[in-house]
This record gives sequence, structure tokens and C-alpha cells, in this order.
Amino acid sequence: VVPSDQTIVVERFRDEIGDWRLCVLSPFGGRVHAAWALALSARIRAAAGLESDAIWSADGIIVHLPEADDLDLAAMPDLIPLEPDELEHRVVGELGASALFGARFRENAGRALLIPRAYPGKRTPLWQQRLKAQTLLEVAKGYSDFPIVLETYRECLRDVLDVPGLKDLLARLQSREISLV
Repeated sequence: VVPSDQTIVVERFRDEIGDWRLCVLSPFGGRVHAAWALALSARIRAAAGLESDAIWSADGIIVHLPEADDLDLAAMPDLIPLEPDELEHRVVGELGASALFGARFRENAGRALLIPRAYPGKRTPLWQQRLKAQTLLEVAKGYSDFPIVLETYRECLRDVLDVPGLKDLLARLQSREISLV
């Protein structure tokens, strides 16, 4: 079966070192796949108790499951299609600890002049900017309505990820307009 706008293909296999890989192949683009990968990692952690690393591209998602001894293919179709109502909650839960969120927060905090430069007029090394942004983020996460945190979530959910598009895709999966093979 070839993935199309009417069919999403899920496959699993062992990689070169013997770890399981789970692939979701679809033509719906990187923005949709990025949000789906975050939610899928959270779902796998909650349902199977496995830590997973997910990478995505415009062609699909690959989930690396290093601690899975035996992967039950019959249970996988239940993990892949998420409920559209639970999607945003899962994505937001995963997003706060992601590298994407950290990078966008650093950019937003720098733009808002919350991360001071060591020497005015001179560049600050990237490792120092990351360290300052990480410290600021740890403090700012204690305040749920901190403007830079809210702006970073908005930017990630609407500009980088396509959460509304993924909700539509999951609703079409649920209504069987799109098949999962």
C-alpha cells in the first residue's frame, strides 16, 4: 500500500541495532507531522510506558522505541489515531519540554530584551544565550500567564505546528474518510 491523501500507512521494523522503529507514512506535510509526533510520543509513553524519540518530515514520522522488547503490531492501530479532543492537551504537554519550545522561547525573550547581553554592542556566544534563556524559562514556567511563555506557545502551536490541520486529519481518520493500513 502506498500512502496517499486517502490512506495512511503504519509499519514497524527492527533497525540495524535491533531497536523497534514505528513509521507513520502520509503526505500531509511536516507541520502536521511535527504536532502528531509530539502527541504520539506522549501517547506511547502513557499507554505502553516506553520512552520514544520521534522525528518527522514532510513524508511521515519515525518513532524510535529503544526499550521495546516485543512490539505488538495489533495494538499499534489503537495508538496512532488520537482523539481530536485530546490532541491539543497532549501537544501542549510535550511542547514545553521540547527543543523547539526552548529555541522559540530564546528568540522571543531576546526580542523582548529579557536576556541581557554581556557587553553592549558585542555578540553573546550561543551557549551563553541558551544558558540564560534556560534559566529564564525555568523561572517563567512558574507563572502560567507570563507573556513570553504564552507567545511562545501560540507561535509554536499556530505558526510552526499545524494543530488545527492535524485535528481535521484525526477527525477524518475517526470518521473513516481516511483509512489507516
